[in-house]
Order: sequence, then C-alpha cells, then structure tokens
Amino acid sequence: MEDKRIIKTKQNLKRTMIQLLSRVPFEKVTVCELCRTGMTSRITFYTHYDDKYALVEDMFRDYIDEAVRDYHRLQAENNPSHTALQGYYNMLDCILNLYYNNLAFFSRTSPERNPYLYSAFYHHIFCNVDEYIRRHSRQMTAKYPSRQTAALLCNGLWGVINECYASGTSRTDMRRDIRSMFHDILVSPLFHQNGGSY
Repeated sequence: MEDKRIIKTKQNLKRTMIQLLSRVPFEKVTVCELCRTGMTSRITFYTHYDDKYALVEDMFRDYIDEAVRDYHRLQAENNPSHTALQGYYNMLDCILNLYYNNLAFFSRTSPERNPYLYSAFYHHIFCNVDEYIRRHSRQMTAKYPSRQTAALLCNGLWGVINECYASGTSRTDMRRDIRSMFHDILVSPLFHQNGGSY
C-alpha cells in the first residue's frame, strides 16, 4: 500500500492533467506546466513518473480498475446465474458508467483532439474485451477470431460514444441506443449462443 502522501501527490498530478486537457491537447502538455499548475516540483514528479505518458498510463490503470469493480458489482446485482449475454450487457454498462463518471477526462479523448489518449485508452479497453470474449467463448462463441471481434466491438462502441457526446445526445438516449446496437450485435450471427453459464 502506497504512503498517503504519495497517493495525494499522484491524485493531484492526475487532476492537474485533466485540468490542462480542458485547455490544450495532450501533445502540448509539458511536465513543466503540469508541475507549475499542480504546484509540484519536477523532482517530485520524476520520483513517481518517467514522463507524462507514464502518468496517463497510471490514470488508465485507475480507470480500468474502476470499470472492473463496477462490472463485478453489476454481475452480483443482476446476473446471479452468470449468463453470458447479461455479462456482455454488464460489460457495456460498466464502460458507459466509466465514461460518464469521468467525463472531464473522456470527453477530451476523441481521435481528433487527442489521438494519443484515444488510441492508448482504446488499447486498454480492447485488451479487456478480447480477454472477456476468449474467457466466455464456451457460452457465446464469436464467429471470427476474438481479436477481430474485440476490435469491431471496441471501435464501434468508442466511436458511437464519442459521436453521441459530440452531437449532444442525452445520456439516457445514448445509453438506450448503444445498448440496442450492442444487443443487435450480440444476438446476430457474429456470435453463436451456446447457452449455460460461465
């Protein structure tokens, strides 16, 4: 367990990164500006992170951990029989929850504004979805290789989320539409429903 002072310092740097992203693209954020805005010394910054990329990787790990905790909560609440289809819905919901719970960050991760952040976080989501597809293939077998299927789901999902946000779609409408699209994909010939639980 990290010392409370270290946790506080890292949280400050993460909040500062989000604050700076509201003004400038990630590529223009510098460690000097992070330290100045966050009132942190460069020595302190480099004690914890090699560079700004390491900082956002730490942020991504926090976000993935948050999504995983939310997924397990949803599974316990609404999927006691562990059906594969409901598990996919819960995965979708935890990704949408993550997006809206951290809107100050994720609203700035579009491929146009911050391509690095978009592709880096996409990679994290992709790896988790690919693992999920492979782990639950006994209940729902993907027609195509898991990595290709994960790429389709992740690119489609993240693209629709960003498009909905950019067009001002309400959270309720976005969640309804994405869940409907996701359902249509999951019950299509892209997946074979094998039944049972995992």
